[in-house]
Amino acid sequence: VALVGPNGAGKSTLIKLIVGELLPCEGSVQRRPGLRMGRFNQHSTDQLDPELTPLAYIQKRFPERFKGNEELRTAVGKFGISGEAQVQSIKKLSDGLKSRLVFTEIALAGPHVLLLDEPTNHLDMESIDSLAEAIKAYDGGLVLVSHDFRLIEQVAKEIWVCDKGVRPWKGTIREYKAALKQSMT
Repeated sequence: VALVGPNGAGKSTLIKLIVGELLPCEGSVQRRPGLRMGRFNQHSTDQLDPELTPLAYIQKRFPERFKGNEELRTAVGKFGISGEAQVQSIKKLSDGLKSRLVFTEIALAGPHVLLLDEPTNHLDMESIDSLAEAIKAYDGGLVLVSHDFRLIEQVAKEIWVCDKGVRPWKGTIREYKAALKQSMT
């Protein structure tokens, strides 16, 4: 599901309600016990330990997961963090590489549902295409908040419009974009 709508319409707030970061003013949010959610937002990279290297960070986060350094390097490398970038301190990495490290962490945690809030910020076109391929190959649920219509077109099976409530959009993202354009004229 892709959530679209104007800035300030409540898309990010809805994700915060889903993960339990906010409580609803009315009603309730029911989460299945044992449900693992992987969340990415524009502040996700702030939670990385800037003094660690990507390899040390993932090893610390998943201490029992990797048998050796080569296996760890391969896992991190699958997300486009390779060579020297694997052993530099996180504080020296570009914002794009920091985002890739967060995606690595989310994927290794094996979530049932991905909650991605503006995941293409700081990513180049190649990285966005890689993200789209990874999402398409992903077996779980997806809630995507994005202004990147190209990504939405590639991965979203449903589109919901957040604007004074949430409602399903019956058409494609291109049709939504055309309707937006027409409403502004």
